[in-house]
Amino acid sequence: MRVRHDPPCGRNSLASPLFALLVPMLLTACGGDDDAGGSGEQPTTKPPPDGTTSTTDPPTTGASETVDPTTGVVDPTTTTDEPDTTTTGVPPDPLTIDCGAPPPGAKAAKYSHQPSAMGGTPAYTWSASGLPDGVTIDAGSGLITGQPQVPGDYAFELTVTDNGGMSAMTTCPNVNINDQFGVDLDAMLGPCIGEGESLLDYIVGGDGSPVECVAPKGIGDGTLPAGITIEKAKCTHVGAITETRYGTFAWIVRARQSGVDIFAPYCATQDKQAATAYAIVGNHSGGLDNELEPLELSVKGGQPLLLDGDADPGFVIDKGVCGASCFFGFLYQVSPSPFGTGACTTDKDKCYGMCPLVADANEPDGDKQIGCSLVPMMGLKTGFAHELWAKGDVLPAEFQARPFVLQWLLDYCITNVQGECTGKDPILANGGDSNLAFPIIVRPQP
Repeated sequence: MRVRHDPPCGRNSLASPLFALLVPMLLTACGGDDDAGGSGEQPTTKPPPDGTTSTTDPPTTGASETVDPTTGVVDPTTTTDEPDTTTTGVPPDPLTIDCGAPPPGAKAAKYSHQPSAMGGTPAYTWSASGLPDGVTIDAGSGLITGQPQVPGDYAFELTVTDNGGMSAMTTCPNVNINDQFGVDLDAMLGPCIGEGESLLDYIVGGDGSPVECVAPKGIGDGTLPAGITIEKAKCTHVGAITETRYGTFAWIVRARQSGVDIFAPYCATQDKQAATAYAIVGNHSGGLDNELEPLELSVKGGQPLLLDGDADPGFVIDKGVCGASCFFGFLYQVSPSPFGTGACTTDKDKCYGMCPLVADANEPDGDKQIGCSLVPMMGLKTGFAHELWAKGDVLPAEFQARPFVLQWLLDYCITNVQGECTGKDPILANGGDSNLAFPIIVRPQP
């Protein structure tokens, strides 16, 4: 029995010609580790001639690699990411506009309203058409603001464009723009608003929003008497007057709504005189014994101011007993107002007076003041009579459409001793606390 010894695979130790002829067959019969299973299947891809392995598996999605041909190690520096084309977002909600509830407005009143938008792709750009004159929309926020100029009903359109170029449009309901906030002074029961009344009772127009009232302390605002305050929300005056001066005090109350101001005169009276005071009787506006009522004066906006006396108002100050020789003196203060301005400041008579103002063609301004007269009673003198007059320049623009007050505070002295009523201190010392508060309420006319 002969035993065959096959040469080891991969060795080339025989040099005979016969061995050379057998080598190709032996090499073909030698298999790799993959043949050990005995499956008999042939690989679908031949190994590369350099002895390296290869694979038919597809590359991993999203990356590419380079393999070093010598070591078979993947070069990490050559790995590159490919973009992920998978989409995970959802379409935005439809772009919509909510008008909200646009409030009513009023001519010249500050207006503000904020509509809203939803969906689409923020940020939004706003536009509007049909808004009242004087009202605009902010392109960035959509806030609608301004001061309407013409009353009426307005339906306006809103358009919103989102960041992706999509647009939405809607028509908002009618917005009512009322007449301008005002006060009907002609409807008042008297020249001023008294206790228990309010200028809110005489309001016209406005946007219906809350009103706040105050008593300002500026030019033309008169004198708020001690003990009286203004209730801001109700626009009534509360408290009890604590002034000791006899007479009536008038002042202006300003009501404000949405940036628009209106003005109305108020008044309060202190009707008790000091026990030593003289009798004071005043007549004006066609009435008698009405010194506790304000005088109401209408003036033309484009003409110089003039309260020219003519004994209206006229006052009689009666001590009762003075004698054959009677001397009198008086003091007065007037509240700041448009009176007391202009050419009268350089006139010899100045801008205010209590004794009669009479026409005089020889005077540059056509008039002059003369002396007050004593009041006789059965041959004796018991007191004196006086008027009130005042001058001023043309009304400033701010006063051509609002009332204002000229408040007079008067002090009197009557004596039969010469010198006792000359000068401020003697008048106050010898006048028996005789005094009067008398307001003039000025109503400009067109």
